[in-house]
Amino acid sequence: MGCIFGKLCLPSLPDKSIRDYWHIDGVILDDQIEGKLLRRPSGILYVYNGNLEYRSRSCIRNRRNTNITLNICNISSIKSSNKFTSLSNGKCICDVVVEISLKEGSEKLSHVAFITNKADTISNILHSICEKHRQKPRIFQFNSIDVEGVEIECP
Repeated sequence: MGCIFGKLCLPSLPDKSIRDYWHIDGVILDDQIEGKLLRRPSGILYVYNGNLEYRSRSCIRNRRNTNITLNICNISSIKSSNKFTSLSNGKCICDVVVEISLKEGSEKLSHVAFITNKADTISNILHSICEKHRQKPRIFQFNSIDVEGVEIECP
């Protein structure tokens, strides 16, 4: 019964075409302004419209905002590890996490960890998604005479 209840509480994806999504056991937020670690409940992590988004389970009603949106362009590093160390106060939490650091000044949140047993897999996939997202688009110009296209440089 608990398993069915747990599946009903999972948030739905905003679009059925989303390929990259994972169930997360929890989130650790490193609040560098107040110097403390904040925890969020389990939920779902997915890539949508150039953002990495997290939604908590819908059955858990909490006063805190439990949705997190990170712009993929602002992510500076992604790594998986067995512990999370706060950048603001040095506290360490031993858990298998995907640790994400954001560029300075890009958002008010700059250090996040997603707790999951599949940290290595998620970290590798997110790293490849970020690399593809940062690449310059390639535009080809074709004319009616030849089949080969000439690549046009983008500014």
